[in-house]
Amino acid sequence: MVNAKNPKASNAGSQNKIKHKGNSGGGAGAKPPFKGFKGGALKGHGKGSFVKSKEDLKKQRAEQFRQRQEARAQKQKELEEQRAKAKAEKEEKVKQYKKKRLERTKALSKRTQRGQPLMKDRMQLLLKQIQEMKKNG
Repeated sequence: MVNAKNPKASNAGSQNKIKHKGNSGGGAGAKPPFKGFKGGALKGHGKGSFVKSKEDLKKQRAEQFRQRQEARAQKQKELEEQRAKAKAEKEEKVKQYKKKRLERTKALSKRTQRGQPLMKDRMQLLLKQIQEMKKNG
């Protein structure tokens, strides 16, 4: 049967094949597969340099991590020193307070043979208090 628009066309589909351009054609119009840039235009940007840059990045991050760890350790050491110093100062103040209180209680608890308080020691405590007030004020 002859087609009205195309008198040469026939029912057999073997003559109506359409040729497409592509990589599998192998004809003169086919493009060769891409094999990379020739020359030195983008030298050093291949797969090997990606691996190197990735390794460099890992090294850089490891170095940054190590520096952060050292900084944290230094900070922690400083904090511990400050705490120890503060604790020592506090203990020293407590010792001084206890010593002062002990002296005061001893002075105030002294009595005569008849049970009367000794005014001599009480006057000395009052004198010390006045001298400290003068010194601080």
